Amino acid sequence: MIYEETYRYLLRHVNSTEFDACLYSVLHMDWDGVIQSPIHQMAKGMGTTEKYLKKIFKKSSSSQMGGGRRIFIPVEQELGKYQFNLGPTGSFTNSKDRYCKKYRFFYSDAFRNLPLPAKRLVLMAAFKMSVNKSEDLSLNYEDIIQLGSSLAKRNQILDMMNIINQALGDIMTFTVASSTFTRKEILIASFRTGTLKEYLENRTERLMLRKTIYEAGYLEHIEDKVCVELERVGKYIFRSFIQIAEAPIKEELLKLARFVYHSSLQKLGSALNSNKHLLAEPKEASAYFSTIVYNEALKQMATYAHQAACIKDLIEREHFHREISEKTLERKVDYSEVHEQIEPIRAKYALALDIYKTLNKWCEDWVISRVKSVTGTNEMEMAQKRVLTNGQTISEYLNYLKKHTYDQLEQHMAVYQHVHHGEHVLNVLRQKKEAMHSYFAIQKDRIKK
Repeated sequence: MIYEETYRYLLRHVNSTEFDACLYSVLHMDWDGVIQSPIHQMAKGMGTTEKYLKKIFKKSSSSQMGGGRRIFIPVEQELGKYQFNLGPTGSFTNSKDRYCKKYRFFYSDAFRNLPLPAKRLVLMAAFKMSVNKSEDLSLNYEDIIQLGSSLAKRNQILDMMNIINQALGDIMTFTVASSTFTRKEILIASFRTGTLKEYLENRTERLMLRKTIYEAGYLEHIEDKVCVELERVGKYIFRSFIQIAEAPIKEELLKLARFVYHSSLQKLGSALNSNKHLLAEPKEASAYFSTIVYNEALKQMATYAHQAACIKDLIEREHFHREISEKTLERKVDYSEVHEQIEPIRAKYALALDIYKTLNKWCEDWVISRVKSVTGTNEMEMAQKRVLTNGQTISEYLNYLKKHTYDQLEQHMAVYQHVHHGEHVLNVLRQKKEAMHSYFAIQKDRIKK
């Protein structure tokens, strides 16, 4: 979607080609805002040259594109890729965000060839159409001018109206009318019937999903209805990671969410050849994939718990750090100086510890949500779900979920049985198992009542 922040930026700060670059970006970026389209393909889609597009990226990445912010940020470790830094991405949207849909005409040659003021006038009308869900709408001159759309005078606006009517007359038309109540002159924008539904969807994540599963070994086509359910799990990973995290680790958690989602898709792709029946029922495929995600998140939780334990041990070796500092500085140092020297190490420890705690809570929430999905939140809901849709009883499902939860914890415990500083991870996993044991016991008692 073209969210309000992007919309207002386009009305004030860009030239015509930069305008097109922003519209192209919102159609081809992933949930992290990374434009998953090669520069040559992006240039072709915009009707410009690679050389000029690279110039735009360079200008933007140095905060010179207007508005004093970086709009296209180079992606580290991915040469030639850029992150679009305007508006919420797919993992941060909520129902209160105002937006304009990516209407087909935005990506036509007729629209791209319009002068910049005309593009802005069309965007204003399209945004209002999208928000109001009406193909007939009015615009006041004052509103146009206040939005800083480079249309400052009535004659300029009238000129742009005529240009738009000639170029896009089969899609929309502007006319001048008088307000019934104020008697002031207003603009009436009328879009062709059905235009509200003539928009493009961003299929970038779906293409990446299919590619990941294909490269993992499943070579058949994944139907859209299955992709929708898998993507729903993917969005849940991103949103839930961020919702339970403190601000300092959000960036790291976004990277981790992408890693967990990608690696889980790879494991799903490896398993599908022997589990093709899952694809016949999208909800079943989604549940299976969600379990893979949980297993991967639990693995990462153990990894960060171990990492935190190792860093903590390193921090506590004060004599070692003092020796290193004295060799580096070639003089005697006291422990206050050592304390300053190891500040970056303490920051890494805090990061690893916070991520471990966040994942720990996420894994608990995942199990609890699976239980609530079959028992409900009260006795009446539980009574209505004595037998699940697949023929299992609630008790049978909880026994399965408990066994799976214990099996996963024990597998990770086995990994860290003989690892240096593994005892800390073993304690974490034992505590989690005890907590889950108590939780499942309570649920079992509820069922018996």
